[in-house]
Amino acid sequence: MGEAVNFKGNKDGIVLLLDLSVEFESLCQMIVQKLWNSRSFLGEHTALIVNSGQTALDSGQQLALKVLLQSLGHEVKYFVPEMAVSKPEEPAHSEKQEAAVSEKQQEPKTEKTIELPAGLGDAIHYLAEGALVVRKNVRSGQNISYDGTLIVFGDVNAGAELVATGHILVLGTLRGVAHAGCRGNKQAIVYANHLNSLQLRIADLIARAPDGESNERHVPEIARIIDNQLVIEEV
Repeated sequence: MGEAVNFKGNKDGIVLLLDLSVEFESLCQMIVQKLWNSRSFLGEHTALIVNSGQTALDSGQQLALKVLLQSLGHEVKYFVPEMAVSKPEEPAHSEKQEAAVSEKQQEPKTEKTIELPAGLGDAIHYLAEGALVVRKNVRSGQNISYDGTLIVFGDVNAGAELVATGHILVLGTLRGVAHAGCRGNKQAIVYANHLNSLQLRIADLIARAPDGESNERHVPEIARIIDNQLVIEEV
C-alpha cells in the first residue's frame, strides 16, 4: 500500500487507504496529520470511504475512526471491507449520529473554552468542528476541560482529569478520570488504547473500577451508553 495513510479517488468518491500493519494509535496520529495537510485539497465535510485492505476494522476501531474523522470535519461513507455485523447496526447508529449532530448544532460555537495546565501550551492543536488535540502526556494533577471533542495522543496519568462536552479519545493509556458528554450528551464515548481509569463518566452515568481489583487492561476499549447503562467493551 506504500504509505500507511493515503488517498485514492474512485467512482464513489475519495478513499482513505489504511495499512493495518501499523498499530492503531500510530495510524490515528498519521490520519490526523494527513487530513490536516490535505485540508485545502479535500475541503470541509468530505465523506470518505475507509479502505483497510484485506482486514476489516473491528467495531470499536470503526467507531473510534468515525468519531476521529467527524472531529476533523469529515464523515465515513462506508468501510471496506465492512464487518458483517455493521449493516444491522447502521440504522440505530445513524439515528444516534443525527441526534448528536443536532445537539452539537444547537451549541453556540463561540462558547468553546479550555483550561490549560502549565506545560501543555505548545502541545495544543485545534481541529475542524471544534475538536482539540493534545500531543503530550497529561500528568497527575493536570486538568483539561473543553467544550467539544478532546483527543489525547499520549497517556493520561492517574490524578489527571479530562472533561469534554463531546467525545474523549485517548490514543495511549487512560489512568486518570474522564468525563465525556458532560452537558448531558449520552451519545458521547470514551475510547482508550488502554482503559485503566478508576472512574469514567458519560453524561450523568458513572462507572468505577471494583475496589481491591487490579484495573490494568492492555486492550483497546470503548465506554458508551447502551440502554441507559454505561458499558465498557473491548475493541
